[in-house]
Amino acid sequence: MSSHYLDVAVGLSYTFLAVSLLCSATREAIASLFQTRAKVLLDGVLTLLHESAAKPRLRGIGPSILRLLRVRGGFGLEKLGSQSLTAEVMRHPLITGMAQQGRMPSYIPSAIFARAFVSTLTAKYGKGKTAAALLNSIGNEGLTKTLLAIIGEGPDDAAALENAVRIWYDTVMDRISGWYKRRSQFVLFLVGLLYAVVMNIDALQLSQRLWSDAALTSQLVQKAEDAKPPVPPGLPTDPASGVAQAKQAKAQAEEVQKLPIGWPSARFDGVKGFGPITMALLFALIGWIATAFAASLGSPFWFEGVGWLLALRGTGAKPATETTAAPTTVVTLPSLRK
Repeated sequence: MSSHYLDVAVGLSYTFLAVSLLCSATREAIASLFQTRAKVLLDGVLTLLHESAAKPRLRGIGPSILRLLRVRGGFGLEKLGSQSLTAEVMRHPLITGMAQQGRMPSYIPSAIFARAFVSTLTAKYGKGKTAAALLNSIGNEGLTKTLLAIIGEGPDDAAALENAVRIWYDTVMDRISGWYKRRSQFVLFLVGLLYAVVMNIDALQLSQRLWSDAALTSQLVQKAEDAKPPVPPGLPTDPASGVAQAKQAKAQAEEVQKLPIGWPSARFDGVKGFGPITMALLFALIGWIATAFAASLGSPFWFEGVGWLLALRGTGAKPATETTAAPTTVVTLPSLRK
């Protein structure tokens, strides 16, 4: 394959890597500021305890603003009603003690949740009762049948109930993590589309420019060779982490602005008339959507792609030394569970 084809592919992939890093930082800032992970975790607990019908009560712009302002009660547990087991368990000191005031944990270990669940039931219905008696006291037929099925024919005590809750929690949270990843990928696409339009990151036009400008292509190839693996985002625990993520997104935006993008667009130079302008807008829209889709794939995908293209080109990444660890694959969309 011609090296020029590879150079263009490397330059384009590096651009997508930079844009995806910007989108990831922006998405992390949004998730931290609005406590999105904690909200999704709460939705997961509602599903876990067979109270998912109450989810619409916790949605809306108002609760999102309250969570942004760190207002106590911003998650709207009081809207679940006085008989909600989810509200009682999530107010348990074992869980509230894992987050700062005005916040809710983004991650709860299964053992902690199970202990808080059993502690809530024993405090409300009395200690020394069997698991079946405690569950029947709740009045939640779906949850009772689920946990009794997990307990099976073994011991019917609080310890067995706690173990069953732990198993059920791990099972449901695996599914919730998948929901969060798909949701995050959709948010990445929307953020990528926003940046593509605002900064005119047109994948089609950029490909044409890289094909015709060898000097620009060589410059991006050099940047790709010097690129470092993206750092996986962690679970935010500091109230200021949203601001820190926003600063990171701003810094990444400054890096993206150094790329051959922006307005005015050469695509519209000399274009006159409704028909030609419409066609130019259509091709620009296709280029923006292509950029947004590329950003939604995540920075680890593009870092691996750049490395593969450089290896195919014959100038792969520098070998690892005693002081520099070889880059490893990282996960773009963090899980709600560790």
